[in-house]
Amino acid sequence: MEQGHSRAQRWRELTAQARRTGGAMAFAGGMIWRHARFLAIIIVALSLVGGVAQPLLVWSMTGLINVLAALPANPWREVVPWLGVLFAAYVVPDIRNTLTLYCGGLVRERLKVALQRRLLEHMAAVPLTYYEQPEYYHKLENGWTALSRRVSSELERVAGQLSALLGTAGLLALYAQAHWLLPVVLAATSIASVVIGGRQGRRFVAASYARSPLRREERYWAQLLADRGAAPELRLFGLGAALLDRWRAAFNRHLDALTAAHWRLAWESWGNTALQELTRWGTAVALLVLASQGQITLGSLVALLYALGPFRNLIQLLSYNAIAVVDYYSRWEHLRDFLAVAPEPRPASDHPAPPRPLREGVQFHGVSFTYPGAARPALQDVSLTLRPQERIALVGENGAGKTTLVRLLLGLYRPSRGRITVDGIDLNDLDPAAWRREATAIFQDFMRYPATALENIGYGDTTLLSDTPQAATMVPAAIKRAAAQSGADGFIASLPDGYATLLRKEFVGGMDLSTGQWQRLAIARAYVRDAQIIVLDEPTAALDPRAEVAVYRQFRAAAAGRCAVFISHRLGSARLADRIIVLQGGQIVEEGEHASLVQGSGAYARLYGLQASWYAADDGPEGAG
Repeated sequence: MEQGHSRAQRWRELTAQARRTGGAMAFAGGMIWRHARFLAIIIVALSLVGGVAQPLLVWSMTGLINVLAALPANPWREVVPWLGVLFAAYVVPDIRNTLTLYCGGLVRERLKVALQRRLLEHMAAVPLTYYEQPEYYHKLENGWTALSRRVSSELERVAGQLSALLGTAGLLALYAQAHWLLPVVLAATSIASVVIGGRQGRRFVAASYARSPLRREERYWAQLLADRGAAPELRLFGLGAALLDRWRAAFNRHLDALTAAHWRLAWESWGNTALQELTRWGTAVALLVLASQGQITLGSLVALLYALGPFRNLIQLLSYNAIAVVDYYSRWEHLRDFLAVAPEPRPASDHPAPPRPLREGVQFHGVSFTYPGAARPALQDVSLTLRPQERIALVGENGAGKTTLVRLLLGLYRPSRGRITVDGIDLNDLDPAAWRREATAIFQDFMRYPATALENIGYGDTTLLSDTPQAATMVPAAIKRAAAQSGADGFIASLPDGYATLLRKEFVGGMDLSTGQWQRLAIARAYVRDAQIIVLDEPTAALDPRAEVAVYRQFRAAAAGRCAVFISHRLGSARLADRIIVLQGGQIVEEGEHASLVQGSGAYARLYGLQASWYAADDGPEGAG
């Protein structure tokens, strides 16, 4: 019973694997057909023509030797045709290799660009929640590795297999003329060699896939040691040796796994090689016996003995290509696995556009959200209304759910439970991209783009950068206005090339900014968008309290006429809000105006009292010293 169950299980596994391989082959073939159809036809045709070269060579050798052995009176009349066949057998592979090299290079470049574009587009389309899941990074790393391993060379390998198969079949037909048993034995051992090669390719790719976490860890520590942002702290705390040890440990684990996989494959390869050599030796002995009995001519003996070398090369090529083709199709599977990650769902085209202007505002109806793999919700049963043109402050300790709430508001996450409505329309029914155009945000971990000051602001609304010369004299008015609102215009004027100054020192001619200056550029990037909702997710954490208050005052002015939501751990800035929402443990525990909340005995009053006492302590005798 157990054996029957085991066989059924193996059959299901083989069937599933066949379906996956068939799907990968269809996917690869579809990409090649769409992007390099004509070139692919040429490569396959050349491979078929090139496959007859070895059989022609052996056949012509047989004819030449038989003619010369017969000692005819005028040998040239019979030799010339065979010499013509021999010349064709020599020339055809060279023509095939040259043209295949050229056409294959074009196919690789076309497929590489197409696949990179598709991968990058898909990376930008998956929901943000996938970035919270290790499995996503596993699929992404293997998908990108598949592309970097020249998966686009797969057509050449398949074409090489066709050529080798045709050449092998031709040689087996010549051996069959000597004795029917010779091609049977040679074919059987050849099939075994190819099957072993294909199985090795599958196992090696599976081992490579399993090592993906080790590669990521190794790469992380290596990148950290070279990271410009980490360099000061690494040197201050003397972390270079410690992090190098972490990299070395990850590298050694990766190397051990890789070495073990290579050893297993090496033993199988040695056994396969021994079987092939024994078969060749036995075939040579059989040919000598047949010749001694007069069953084959001298020409056949010499040519077929010579053919054992090319036959071995063809079988090795078939076996090697089997490993490569299985490897390629396995990597195509990894590409398909990544591309199968569900992109962000898009509503049907007949769904309504986001309301403009907002009339009722945005309402949370019992919204809960749990990050993938988290033990408890980050937000739980939150009901809240954000009214148009209202300024709202979200306060609470770290991990209270403030950032999660604004990301749900922006449509970057979807609720695990409950729903969000916009003027009564379910947010899930709106086009996510269209809704995000109605919102703008400055995040705490804002981006520092290696581009000009103009582009760093204009990325908030890329339509302002269309056909815009990178010169300070051609800066759109909207970008200048956003820079003035954020306070970035002052330091931009002092840059060597003004708005056209390239930022980030990683590039030639670039320069860097202070953290505060980068923050003001990020704020200007948010201000430049004509959005109905604006979010300030604590981007001022590195500023002193006085500078932070100035930023929030500018924010209040820039947010006039919009629904404004800001997060700050410094509760003094919360006084600028019309309403304060206090979160604790993913739930709203208080809401109201600053004056009423501070007079109470709740969480806001306690937090505000702690911060007030801290500032008072700084103003005391010790702080004055």
